Amino acid sequence: MTFACKHYDHDAECCRRLKCECIPGRPGCMLDGQFELSEDLKERLKSLEDQGKVRDRKE
Repeated sequence: MTFACKHYDHDAECCRRLKCECIPGRPGCMLDGQFELSEDLKERLKSLEDQGKVRDRKE
């Protein structure tokens, strides 16, 4: 991925803030609302929601 995030754990390849898989722009992400998600990322999030693996962190 081509972005910089202080919450991204390069060793574990996950988000330290949300404690789950890094998907830039997902609900709870510091990039949420700063750009439009691609159709692929929207489908990936939908799949994770269906599996109960999406965390929506409200601040």
